[in-house]
Amino acid sequence: MYVGGTRRRSYSKQTLFDVLSAAAGLAVIAVGVVSFIDPEKYAYLFPVEFLLASIFQCLLAVPRLSDSGGRHSGRKKAWGICLYIAAGILLMIAIVSAVCLWR
Repeated sequence: MYVGGTRRRSYSKQTLFDVLSAAAGLAVIAVGVVSFIDPEKYAYLFPVEFLLASIFQCLLAVPRLSDSGGRHSGRKKAWGICLYIAAGILLMIAIVSAVCLWR
């Protein structure tokens, strides 16, 4: 569709990150519910859950770091860095739990 001589996209990067974040969030919830039904039987899902949560945090951080300028751009970038730190912590927990379970 052309509006005013320019091509208009039907989606944006923010929409893409929103859809991916929603999918990752739903996957975290689904894996969490399944793993807590019978923790001994589904113990192998705990590292997967932490890995999915780490991916979810990264998906939340990317739009905050890619925003350009604006009044609160420093706060958004700081919040994005905090989300990446949380993702790193969750990734370390996933690695430790995987090593402990699959040893």
